Amino acid sequence: MFAKDDELRHVGAAVEAWWWWGRGLDHAGRLALAWFVGLELAGPAVHYWAGLARRGKPYLYVEDLDGRSLRQGLEIKPPEMWAGHDCDDPFRQWSLGNEAHGVLLDDPASALERPFGDLAPVTFDIEWFSDVEPEPLSGPMTASGDGYTQVGRFDARIELTEGVLAAEGVAERLHVWGTAHLPFDPPRPDGGGDLLAPYRRADGRSVVQVATPSGWWARTVTP
Repeated sequence: MFAKDDELRHVGAAVEAWWWWGRGLDHAGRLALAWFVGLELAGPAVHYWAGLARRGKPYLYVEDLDGRSLRQGLEIKPPEMWAGHDCDDPFRQWSLGNEAHGVLLDDPASALERPFGDLAPVTFDIEWFSDVEPEPLSGPMTASGDGYTQVGRFDARIELTEGVLAAEGVAERLHVWGTAHLPFDPPRPDGGGDLLAPYRRADGRSVVQVATPSGWWARTVTP
């Protein structure tokens, strides 16, 4: 259904976005951490997000909006950071990495407006892999674009000031071209085992993301 070339850039697309999400469980099967990485190309503008939510820890948030930092492939090099997104095997494996300074937020919701917090260096080294075929996009917020979603797994090493966090678990990803990724899941009540991982967009909208023990939920909010 999808060609191998669909994994990479679609020249001429007004907007194109790649997103990855992962969830790790503890030995008791409870959600222990969640991470995400997002890259959006809109004309000459490059938007980048990454986040790490952990049980009992501040939310680590990285963003670089309205940059002009695209290099070869899907590598970006904004001032004082780097991020790479490499397709090692189409529809089977991606390597994700970054070296950046994020902010630690005691209240994750502050990422939606003014994400001021303690600066924290971070390095992501994530392998995303799958043996499941991608599925076409569906849903009201992505109907005007082409693309697919895919489930898989991840193996991550995330370097923080307190040491290296090693994790593995279930993962998902999305690739869309022709429109931005603007999720619009129905409202849901907060759950006791959830982790919040929101982000703000360059267009003034924001996305409330919640990692749950069974999956991700997200909703776009317009001011």
